[in-house]
Amino acid sequence: MEGWERIQYIMDQEGLNKNSLSRAMGMTSNVTITRIINEKRSPSRTTSERVIKAFPKYSFNWLYRGKGEILSDPRTYEAWAVPEKNEGEFLVENSNGARFYDLGNGKYRMNVPLVPFFAYGRFTNEDCSLQADRDEWETEDFEVNQLAHGKYMSFEVRGDSMDDGTRESFEQGDKLLARELDRIYWKDKLRYNKYPYWVIVFDSSVLIKQIIDQNLETGEITCHSLNKSPEYHDFTLKLDDVRMLFNVIKKKPKQVDY
Repeated sequence: MEGWERIQYIMDQEGLNKNSLSRAMGMTSNVTITRIINEKRSPSRTTSERVIKAFPKYSFNWLYRGKGEILSDPRTYEAWAVPEKNEGEFLVENSNGARFYDLGNGKYRMNVPLVPFFAYGRFTNEDCSLQADRDEWETEDFEVNQLAHGKYMSFEVRGDSMDDGTRESFEQGDKLLARELDRIYWKDKLRYNKYPYWVIVFDSSVLIKQIIDQNLETGEITCHSLNKSPEYHDFTLKLDDVRMLFNVIKKKPKQVDY
């Protein structure tokens, strides 16, 4: 049974539809559940936790990982909330909402919001409707070496403009851990030699590009695509027209099942 089928199974067993399941999970819309069912996706850890919190008779391990029995032991309904040893114990949440779990040996699991692709257009404008549904976003985990301050988000790669077939490539479906750079630092030389890859929120687009030059006099940056195809030529952007800049810190390749 695939992840989306496990969600559908609970809906069928409980006599729910997408709207009523979403309400039971404390969500203000059915966007997340609709995407899981319609796009045949597996629920994230966050979504799985919300479902099990609403219906604790089902096993978290079954819903999230597809392992074990469908129903939880009635004596241990809250067992789903206890993280497995290799997932670490909750340590701290920074002021911008990034959560850290101690994995031991100086490693941490960092949990950050995943900006959904369907919200990219609205993300460029940071409108009120986008702010309202942020509590329904999925989250993404990354293994990091230290606790961090600042505003971190995850973005999913779309398209092939940054795919040149090498290990440096960004393939469609890859997840990026990105840290927002405050605008007050844009006037100085961007550290694009140390952080070559950026998420650039511009106009109605969320771009993932390599910054290869910055003209301090004109206030422009030069953006480069790794894909050598002619349609992906270099171009410049005025920083005055850019809404947000994020350093790409880490890449997590898309999961492939065989």
